[in-house]
Amino acid sequence: MSSSVEINLAAVRRAWPFWAAAVLAVVGGGLISGVLAHAPSRQAMWLVAYLVLVVGMAQVALAVGQAWLAVSPAPRALLAGEWILFNAANALVIAGTLLGHAAWVSVGALWLAAALLLFLRGVRGAVGAWPVYAFRGLVGLLGCSALVGVGLTLWRARP
Repeated sequence: MSSSVEINLAAVRRAWPFWAAAVLAVVGGGLISGVLAHAPSRQAMWLVAYLVLVVGMAQVALAVGQAWLAVSPAPRALLAGEWILFNAANALVIAGTLLGHAAWVSVGALWLAAALLLFLRGVRGAVGAWPVYAFRGLVGLLGCSALVGVGLTLWRARP
């Protein structure tokens, strides 16, 4: 990869399921925020932030980052696995948090970790300085956030 920004637009287009899910999450978060603005709760505020930041923005950043950094276009099977794991993980985390099922949050965090490992695999062999470090940093931040979330969930669920 040269030092200039070169994005493989075909690879970005192939990641359309990530874009679609992210748009739905951001719009859904905005709608939830608007509907519940008159009586916000801690759970509603968390849900909106999670939908927008993790399910929306992080998903787009991971998909675009992979399309940008990958040495060769990601196989469709890898993209499908990433998309299914990432979105199923987030659905489990959301449901577990809202319904008070710590085990669901824990399983969701494990699935999220698996999805993040697949994203790292998708950029294996990438060269370049700051873009690779930024992508790995995002993956690390999401992984650490998942650990903190599980810890908080288990701490609140203790007898």
